Amino acid sequence: MTIQTFLKRLYSMNNFIFIQYTGGSCGKAIGVCLQTAQSVLSWSLPDIDTLVEMHTNDYKHIREEPDAPYKFPWMTRTPGVTRGDDLKRHDVLKLLEEDNLINEDKLIVTWTKPYLPAWYNDTVIQIVVDEQSLPWLIERRKKVFYIESAQGTIEVRHDKRYATKPEYCEHCVSELNIDDLAFLQTHEELIPVNDQAHHVQLKDIINKNWNPVFNTLEQAANSVIDRQWCKEYLDAWHNQII
Repeated sequence: MTIQTFLKRLYSMNNFIFIQYTGGSCGKAIGVCLQTAQSVLSWSLPDIDTLVEMHTNDYKHIREEPDAPYKFPWMTRTPGVTRGDDLKRHDVLKLLEEDNLINEDKLIVTWTKPYLPAWYNDTVIQIVVDEQSLPWLIERRKKVFYIESAQGTIEVRHDKRYATKPEYCEHCVSELNIDDLAFLQTHEELIPVNDQAHHVQLKDIINKNWNPVFNTLEQAANSVIDRQWCKEYLDAWHNQII
């Protein structure tokens, strides 16, 4: 690649669609629907019945839930961990080239931090939590992010016995009880609403109000999604999770 081509790609690159959400608020399910957009790189997922079984309401969900086939080990999306946050845009472009991911299709980044990385110059969809949906979110996070034990409350995301990247973790056990810890950390990790983002309301997901959700995804992707497939998938997912 010539330096001119590299610089052109560097400054025009809008390769990513971020889904920014508070952990537990259905970001992966929204990603599954978004990857059906014509402008987005497909995840090549299994049939809907198999796919829905990958979603759980327990600590296993962080290892088993559907995800993009590109893993980006050079960064992390977990709150409190900063790996990859301060990369430069040209560093990210080089890393994408190494993985043969420079193409015309957009890549989805599911992101659960309250800020965006320094190299962000893309599109972001936010899942917005309001007072109506917050109690549901806290209860779900109690199921998927914590395990009660004799030693205290195990924080699954940061404990090497359960985390998806155990090589970066140690044991992580809180003295707080599960109710207090879930309440505290959920409020700490709520995503500030960005007026420049595309917004999906968590209450619409909980209430199976799919059309506003689909409209937002298509606006962000600037192309159509497979609405019929997404509705069938989300209806089955809703029965499994909500």
